[in-house]
Amino acid sequence: MLLLCAVAAAAQPVPFIPHTEMVELSGHAVHVDVYAPGADPSSGVAIVAHGFMRSRGRHRDLGQALAVAGVTAVIPDLPYILNHWGNGEAIAELTHKLEAGALGLPPIEPSRIVLIGTSAGGLATVLAAAKLPGLAGWVGLDPVDGTGTGVHAASQLSSPAVVLLADPSGCNLYGSGRSIARAVPTLLRSIVLGGASHCDFEGPTNKFCQRICGGSSSEMQAFAREETVRAVVELLRGSRAKPMTVLPEHAE
Repeated sequence: MLLLCAVAAAAQPVPFIPHTEMVELSGHAVHVDVYAPGADPSSGVAIVAHGFMRSRGRHRDLGQALAVAGVTAVIPDLPYILNHWGNGEAIAELTHKLEAGALGLPPIEPSRIVLIGTSAGGLATVLAAAKLPGLAGWVGLDPVDGTGTGVHAASQLSSPAVVLLADPSGCNLYGSGRSIARAVPTLLRSIVLGGASHCDFEGPTNKFCQRICGGSSSEMQAFAREETVRAVVELLRGSRAKPMTVLPEHAE
C-alpha cells in the first residue's frame, strides 16, 4: 500500500517548476527567477519587474500563481535603483533575449509576452512596453510616475493594458498611477482596490514596506494577485474587449 501511494504521488504533476539563472542586462549580471508551468505547455511569458529598493523575491507568490495558471513567469533583479529609464532598457533587452530563446526557454513571439511592473517597476515596464510593438500587453501594479515620462510612455503603448491601483499614499505618489492609466490608448480596465496599500501588490511583503507604505493583509494580497493573473491570461488570449475604467465607489 505504501509503495502504491508513493508511486501515485510521484505520478502527480508538479504545479510549477522554478529555477534561477544569471543573465547580463544593461552590462550588469543579475539573477532571474523563472517559474514554468509544471504540467501543460506554457501559454506565454510574463516578465515581472519589482519596485524601488525591492528584489525579485518580492514577487515569488505571483510567479508561482502565474505558473499554476499556465504562464511562465520571468522575474529579474533590476540592475538600477534610481535609473528607471535604465531599468526600462534592461526589461526591453530581456524581452529581446526571450524572443531569441534564453533562460532555458524556447524562443517566443512578442505577442505571447506580457510585461508586469509594480511601483517603480511599473514605470520601468511601461517605458519598455512603449518601445516594444506587438506585445500581448502591459499590467501596471500601482505604478508611479513623478516625472511625466510614464504618462508619455503610456500614451505611446500599442498594446492593451490593465492597471491595478491602491488607495493614494506617499508611496504611490498619491495615486499617480491613475494618470498613467488614463493615458493608455487601449485600457481594458483600471481598478482601484479599495483599502489596499502599496505593499499589497508584492508577495511576500515585509515589515519594512508596511512601516513605510501602510499595513497590508494576506486577503488583499491574494485578491491583487488573482486580478493580476486574470489580466495576464486575458491579455494572452488576445482580448480586445471594449476599453473601460472601473473605479469602485468606496475607493474614491
